[in-house]
Amino acid sequence: MINLSDSKSVRDSVTQLFSQGDFEAGVTLLQKTESIPRFVELECIGNMHFYKRELQKAIESYELAISIQPGYEIARYQYLVGTQDERQGDFISAFKRYQSAIDIEPTFVDAYFELGGLLVKVGDFEGAAQCYRDAVKLAPSDLAGYYNLSAVLGKLAHTDPEKYSAELLAVDAAYEKLKESGAPLPSAGKW
Repeated sequence: MINLSDSKSVRDSVTQLFSQGDFEAGVTLLQKTESIPRFVELECIGNMHFYKRELQKAIESYELAISIQPGYEIARYQYLVGTQDERQGDFISAFKRYQSAIDIEPTFVDAYFELGGLLVKVGDFEGAAQCYRDAVKLAPSDLAGYYNLSAVLGKLAHTDPEKYSAELLAVDAAYEKLKESGAPLPSAGKW
């Protein structure tokens, strides 16, 4: 059996393929990897379902992985439970879940978007701006990050133009440049 660090490296490679929609290559890589712990394999299967938007199947895989290895932390599981908590109005629990997802996997950009959206809902625009700044760093070709950052900076610049106007102009310029390059437009932002 390969060690946990190597297993997580395989998980990251498989998950990257799934996130790009290359499910066949991700499954092939997972099948070719020998002696990966079952709970890591189940996380990978859950990640495939996550990116296929089969969220209940993803949750089932994640929960089975956790039942095999109690205490094993899965970023996308925390994220999904956080979205459920948020829909139920439990913003404190949702905040903790999104933050946990970020702590577990700092490159999981979806958690930054959800946390930013949650912070907007509670009026913490500075916190939301930082989430979207982080999202833009992680996914610099995702227009939604710039769109959301611009919207939040617009609110902040309205109350403190000296502090936020220059950043807002830079973000808007980056958004326009990326849009002109042919990047797909966000439907209406993420929040």
